[in-house]
Parts: sequence; structure tokens; C-alpha cells
Amino acid sequence: MTSPSVKQAYSLLVERCNVMLNSKFIMSSNCIASILKVIASVPCLTNYLIKCSQDFSFDKCMDQATKTSKFTLPDDSKTVVAFITEMLYKFDRKDIDLTKFIKIYYPEKNFEGSYKTFCQEIITPYLLAFSTITHDEDVEDAKPATSVGVFDAARTQVTQYILALNEHVTNDESLKDEKKKDYLLMLNGLYYAFEKDNAKMIKVVFVGLKSVMASYKPGVSYITAIEKILQSYAVI
Repeated sequence: MTSPSVKQAYSLLVERCNVMLNSKFIMSSNCIASILKVIASVPCLTNYLIKCSQDFSFDKCMDQATKTSKFTLPDDSKTVVAFITEMLYKFDRKDIDLTKFIKIYYPEKNFEGSYKTFCQEIITPYLLAFSTITHDEDVEDAKPATSVGVFDAARTQVTQYILALNEHVTNDESLKDEKKKDYLLMLNGLYYAFEKDNAKMIKVVFVGLKSVMASYKPGVSYITAIEKILQSYAVI
């Protein structure tokens, strides 16, 4: 699978974010999952996220952001990318209640108005921050951050499950083409992360894969097996 260029990767992110900016709250979960999916499945975006997440502390950023009744984002673009991405993961996993968060920090006359303000003040800066860190950079500049290599045994074990699940998805005639494409894209992303031998990238992509395939019952056993292997080698 040919990896998109920096420009193409950013365009994919813009497309997903614009959908959320123009959506209603009822579609927020799907929009957030879609944004996380493109970050986890496009190597260029994953690499940038890893760079931005070096020495990043979500708890420290959240404390700073919520010191007053107004939610305040960090000034640094890299920190904004890491912070908002982690926030989106927490919204997606229900670690943070999105409805309560919006009501507390973006009060408007009606909830849809609050949601619109939330999108404008979170998603728009997110795109701008990503644009800043990708500006004038070539694909070669988006190399993965240095990371402790994953044990060969772990790679071998996980790759077997990736290939088996890939084959199952490919041959599953009950799957809609869009779903099948999404699943295969994520599986290819995880395989790519192992090829790069980058533990941090593997962790990011696996979280995205697990979220995207959560409703695919035939894949549960495969995902669970992969998760146990990654846990046993302290990758996640």
C-alpha cells in the first residue's frame, strides 16, 4: 500500500474534520472515530503525532486548560496536536463524557449551539496546529520517532493474526465495501507499524484498530489475541 504524501495526508484529515465541523451532535461519535481512524491508519499522520507526543503530559495540559471556566488550549502547535488527539481518544472511549464537557465549557442558549462552538474552538485549532507542523516539510521529514524495537517474537505472533484477520475480512461477503475498506486499511496500518519496529506507533495504531473494529464480532478473538501479545511485551 502506497503511503500518502504529507499534503495528501493533511487533506484526508481536513476532510474528516470538516465533516465534524458541519455535523450535528448526534453524529459526533462517528465523526470523532473517523478522525482517529485516519490518524491511526495514515503513517505520515501517525508519525507526526508520535513526534508531538514526546514528553507530553495529558494531565498537566488538562489542568492548565481548565484552570478557569473557559477551556484554554496550549500555545504550542505540537502540544495542541497531542492534547486534542488524546482528548478525542478519551471522548471516543467514554473516559471523558463529551456531553458534560460541552455543557461545562461551551455554554450556549441551546446544546447544538454549544456543540458548534466546541467544534469551532477545538477542531479548527486542531487543523491549524497540524497545518503548522506539516508546513514546508517533505515526506522524509516525517520519519518515525526513535523507539525501543519490538521483540521479533511479538512481531511474528501478531503478524500471523493480522494476516489471518485480513484474509477473513477480505472474504467476508456480508461486509459492506466501505466497512471492508476501513478494516483492511487499519490492519495494513498495524502491519506497517510493525514493519517500522516502532512501539509507540504500534500502540497508537492498535488503539485505532480496536475502536474501528469494535462492532465486528468475527474479529473480536483476533483483536483480543493481538492485545494480549502486545500487553505481554509491554507495548500497550
